[in-house]
Amino acid sequence: MQRRPHRQHRLAKWSRAGLALPITLAAALTTGAASGAPAAQAPKAAAGTVTIGGKCLDDADFGTGNGNVIQVFTCNGASAQKWTWESDGRVTVYGKCLDVTGGSNADGALVQLYSCTSGARQQKFKFLPDGTIYSAKSGKCLAVQGGSVVNNARIGLAPCDPAQPTQKWNAPTAPAPTAYNLSAGAAVEYQRPDDTPASVYTDKNGKFYYGQAHALYAANDPRKWSFYSGKNFDESALDPISSAVNPANPLDRNDDTTWRCNNSPTGKESTPTPKPSGYSQPNYCDISGIWVDPDSGDWYGLVHNEFTPRPFGDGMHYDGIDYAVSKDQGKTWNIKDHAITSPFSTKRDDTAGFPNETYHYGDGDQRLFVDNASGYFYAFYASRVLNKSGGGAVWLQHVARAPISQKMAKSSWKKWFNGAWQSPGTGGQESNIIPSEGVGTGYTAPDEDYKPTTKGKARDQVKAGTLPDHSQLAVMNVAWNAYLGKYIGTPQNNIAQATDTKTPLRFYATDDLATQKWTDIGAVDSLPNASWYRWFLDSKSLTSSTVLGKTFRSYCSFYCSKYDGEYADVTIAPKSAADLPQAPVNATGSYRIAAGNGLSLAQRGGGLATTPANGAAASQKWRFTSTGDGFWTIANAATGQVLGVDGSGDAGRAWGAAVRVGTKGATPEVAQQWSFQKVVQAGPVSGPSVATGEYRLVNRYSGLTLSLNGKGKDTAVTAPQRGWNATGEAVAGGGSASAQLLTFGR
Repeated sequence: MQRRPHRQHRLAKWSRAGLALPITLAAALTTGAASGAPAAQAPKAAAGTVTIGGKCLDDADFGTGNGNVIQVFTCNGASAQKWTWESDGRVTVYGKCLDVTGGSNADGALVQLYSCTSGARQQKFKFLPDGTIYSAKSGKCLAVQGGSVVNNARIGLAPCDPAQPTQKWNAPTAPAPTAYNLSAGAAVEYQRPDDTPASVYTDKNGKFYYGQAHALYAANDPRKWSFYSGKNFDESALDPISSAVNPANPLDRNDDTTWRCNNSPTGKESTPTPKPSGYSQPNYCDISGIWVDPDSGDWYGLVHNEFTPRPFGDGMHYDGIDYAVSKDQGKTWNIKDHAITSPFSTKRDDTAGFPNETYHYGDGDQRLFVDNASGYFYAFYASRVLNKSGGGAVWLQHVARAPISQKMAKSSWKKWFNGAWQSPGTGGQESNIIPSEGVGTGYTAPDEDYKPTTKGKARDQVKAGTLPDHSQLAVMNVAWNAYLGKYIGTPQNNIAQATDTKTPLRFYATDDLATQKWTDIGAVDSLPNASWYRWFLDSKSLTSSTVLGKTFRSYCSFYCSKYDGEYADVTIAPKSAADLPQAPVNATGSYRIAAGNGLSLAQRGGGLATTPANGAAASQKWRFTSTGDGFWTIANAATGQVLGVDGSGDAGRAWGAAVRVGTKGATPEVAQQWSFQKVVQAGPVSGPSVATGEYRLVNRYSGLTLSLNGKGKDTAVTAPQRGWNATGEAVAGGGSASAQLLTFGR
């Protein structure tokens, strides 16, 4: 959309209080004259002032022409200071929109008044909980220009920083985002910080593990994949597999991954650094994100690679992501193939691929989230744009997904690009994801993203608006919060990236990973950090990083608030109970639990049985009671006994563990608690997920799901979650997907 330059405005030297609306303006409003395609009408909120530092956002001289100046001015009650926030993100006065001039993303790009135009992304803004006004197109925020809030100061874009007085607004009539209370306990030291987040998982036999890794650069530095096991995260110790050696190759070992990394698919494509150099190897690799295959029990993991060091004589390297498989419970690993790789060259000294001052670092630092609700792996990963001469890093954030049933195979990964899952994981284009805040697309448009042909150093490109600024979502870890009914994430925020200083721990949320529209829900000021390595843990089970309750642990390794490694109990709750999710049951009713295979759960004597799903006896009905933190206990309507598993050790977490009925509290409480997992169908390429009407009941102690297999002595068991039927040999807990898909009828 073409713009004409805004006109010069007069410096207003008088108070406008009591001034009448000009006749020309009244006529314009009566005729509704405007240029451009009119935007769709949305319900209007009340008009009101937008203030900062005691001044008001002001349409200069009551102007209504396209390009009219927007400034701050003494608050005087005039109509030029009464702004209406539309539900779609437009901010209007006199029927026209606040607009970033020319659609620019540059630092200092000024806002103006302009005709509201359908699809104009530069006209989308959101007032955030921290008092900033977010520009959804640029990922930047509105700031008073010139450094001081004085009359006639202009408004333009700046990197978002709520600590800056020139970005701290008050907008009482802006649409209020869902309001949350965030609080945290004191930081507690975690004594095993490492160079990756902890990957938390449970083996098929119920044994709890977590993995961490590091690969340091000098010749004699350690390079290890370490595994810890035990009753839970707190009661774990280094497992013997951490020093396991491949019997077929003594150089391939978990406590020295040098050979493994250099002989992986990425390692074989890497080139060593010319000497002298602090980089002793051509490739370094860390496993981060581990999943256990419900068919075979094999362990799968994503592998972060740092390869071809100092590609332009600088101090950095390229990144790429492979996947690895262990068929012997972590003793030996085979790095099978690439999973997610750069859309740009990763060759040394490639001046044809990178003809100007910058180069692309590649794709790495992945955070794996296994979304059984939709049947997809989601890998959130970062890239950086670097100066060839060194420094100047700008962090961008991306996401790719793959069907879980495809078990991380190279061809299964698709990157999120331009609003769709349409780009191959290896070498495909990728979008930089940024907060949507309910009004934007949530990603940088392809024509505004990084291009090697753009001239200038990285920060100069950001200032000019030809390169996105640091994504607020960079290196984000993700979990499902059963209490909120949302996916939540904590990134290293943009200010920490830009300044290497500790900033408050900020949380984002989304309802649907298929559309990647993230919203800021607040920050915990007492936990400032600048860490890349964060993860969550359910504070009750201490064995799950996937499903959380109202209060959960948030972990940090390095650049944390107080210790090199630490965690704190964080509580997030909406200020209104009306913003909590609706469960498929209520506390006053009793329900049949029926599976997709036609069976229903009943109590028979002191045990459980499966019956046809249409029974009406009280023994076939169940009452659900909320624990108040996103989980439920389930009691038989006839006996009052509750469903649970053995909570005394590994047996209750093993595949095929029997579900029993017993007295409430007779076993550790988490063994008798369950969460609802709403099953959804995600579009294969784009669009929101659609609920199927079915649910899984996931046990809090084991992370396994209730399965009504109707076979053998134990007709109701817990099994690994699956969206496909097992093939080949029998699987403990049953291999039927339909036995896990539940409905709740009266």
